[in-house]
Amino acid sequence: MTPKTVYDFFNEWKLKNDTKNSWGLTWFLANEFCKRFYSSHGIAPYVICREGLGYYGIMFSRVLCSVNKGKERNIGRLSMGGNIENWESSTPGSHGFEAIKMFENTADLSAILKGAFEYMNLPAIPEKTHLNCRHKRWGESFMLMFEISTMLALKNESDGISIWNHPSMTEDEVKRLDPLCGMKEHLGAFIFNSSKNKVIFASDGRELTGRTNENYWHRFMAGESSFDLYRDLLIKLGL
Repeated sequence: MTPKTVYDFFNEWKLKNDTKNSWGLTWFLANEFCKRFYSSHGIAPYVICREGLGYYGIMFSRVLCSVNKGKERNIGRLSMGGNIENWESSTPGSHGFEAIKMFENTADLSAILKGAFEYMNLPAIPEKTHLNCRHKRWGESFMLMFEISTMLALKNESDGISIWNHPSMTEDEVKRLDPLCGMKEHLGAFIFNSSKNKVIFASDGRELTGRTNENYWHRFMAGESSFDLYRDLLIKLGL
């Protein structure tokens, strides 16, 4: 089977779903942000539920690292439907970039992406290099896990799956299951839930709930595609 990409999944999703009642556009946009800003800038997309003012969606946060010292800073979010809030230039709840309306008016996808990046006002090159940060050196593995998560969200939302990666939702499991939990600048974890199973991966690709020392990053580097790994995750979740 020819491996599918996130774009393939998104095109299938938009033919079948009501934008306002689905997380699909949010996940697609978050994945595009992740590819551009996680490794180089230390900006992570985190799934949130009733955080702060009672929001759902995917939040953008500057992770704690050798450059972003001190306290983790939340800079904005994608609403559940896909609108964007920039908390550094506006206020929570502003929905300053209405991606949903653009999408429903059949705007070109590249125009939506360009508008979203411009609205968040993130420089193409970070002000300070993150060369020695863990998210820079191991960032590709986090981006792989987020891409697999995006595929799962786009294709299997109706299966009742949930995906969590915010530190507040994963840190207890990391401390309980990950022998590397004390590692400086730990990348965190992804928790996948279905009605049949719960699967947890460290964000560098190591499965924390399996018995076989599964490592999606190693498998990806050995030649498997993110689509192959998505299909493997479906089996683990019993879907």
